[in-house]
Amino acid sequence: MNKLIVFIRSLLLSVGVLLACTAQANTQAQIDQVVKRLSDIAVVQGGFNQQKKLQGLAYSLNAQGQFIFWRGQGLYIATEKPFFSAMTIAGGDIINWQKNGTGSIASEQSGLIQREINKTLLAFLSADIALIQQRFIADWIFMQDEWQLTLTPRLDLIKKNMRTAVMNGNQFLQKLVVTAANGDETTIEFHSQIESAAPSAAQCQWFYLQPQKPCASFASAP
Repeated sequence: MNKLIVFIRSLLLSVGVLLACTAQANTQAQIDQVVKRLSDIAVVQGGFNQQKKLQGLAYSLNAQGQFIFWRGQGLYIATEKPFFSAMTIAGGDIINWQKNGTGSIASEQSGLIQREINKTLLAFLSADIALIQQRFIADWIFMQDEWQLTLTPRLDLIKKNMRTAVMNGNQFLQKLVVTAANGDETTIEFHSQIESAAPSAAQCQWFYLQPQKPCASFASAP
């Protein structure tokens, strides 16, 4: 009888390990699919709605705008309502823009935490999962064709300002919810996303301080 019990326990343990390994392999395959999909996107433009809920404030702060992601060049984010505010995250630099198209490099001494968060968002859109995992603990959940990624900071510098970042998506990133260390919550919902193989001249101009030459080869679009 004891041998039978030991055998059954060993069998159940083996089955449990096998199921766990299978589930892990399936999850990794799904992650690989998301990464490949992101890697296939050369340029994507769309709109976004942003809502900020601040501790102690009875109402939320709402904003609307447009974004452009261009693989290898960076991420342009422009708030259009209630007022214009735009920047391009390009590698190690951030370009701040005026509405007339005049740009300037942001000071290296300001917004260090925001730079780190922006760098992580750019890394995700660029499908640089290795860079994300250096900065965050990543927890994936898959629901048919949709996915959710919860990022918990590893670095103390980010932990002091951010509790979690939760991303939801399918073919594109659809939603981002960032919870600050003090409980403030920022929700960004992306919409009307259009993918293209290359930017238009109008899109290109937001990635260079002097766009005339680098953007001349791209066809103009409204």
